[in-house]
Amino acid sequence: MKYELKCADTEQKSLFYSDCEPSLRNACIGHVRMDFGSGNEFWTSWWGNREDMNDSAFKAELNDMVNDLRKNGLLKNRYEMQKVCGNNPSLALGAGHGFSVETDSYIFLFRCQPGQGYDCYLYCYNKQELQLAQSQLQDQDQEQEQDESQSPVMSL
Repeated sequence: MKYELKCADTEQKSLFYSDCEPSLRNACIGHVRMDFGSGNEFWTSWWGNREDMNDSAFKAELNDMVNDLRKNGLLKNRYEMQKVCGNNPSLALGAGHGFSVETDSYIFLFRCQPGQGYDCYLYCYNKQELQLAQSQLQDQDQEQEQDESQSPVMSL
């Protein structure tokens, strides 16, 4: 398999949903909703978020990665997705399973829930934009913690 499917990191948990932190959401190019229909079909819907990043390079990499996983694993059909979810470590997402594929430019996050409505949601992030947003959030959190630790304590 050309792309390595891994268990997603706990820190990525909020990124599997459209309602994540706005600054992180800004790094999301969009997401694909996938359904296997009766089990072997493959239906998709694209929900764009950042059309300026939805360029030909992104589309080519997304198509190549999805086609590779359609041939060799997770996205082959519903049965194969259930098998991958059951036989591999994944990030627990309620009734779903979280996997990731990371490339030089993108982070693809799969929220798999085979047989429960839509079978999979694939969130697509620009890697550089996401890392920048995460770093800025981390800096803000550290500043806030520092401010709270330096505030004077009043006694009654």
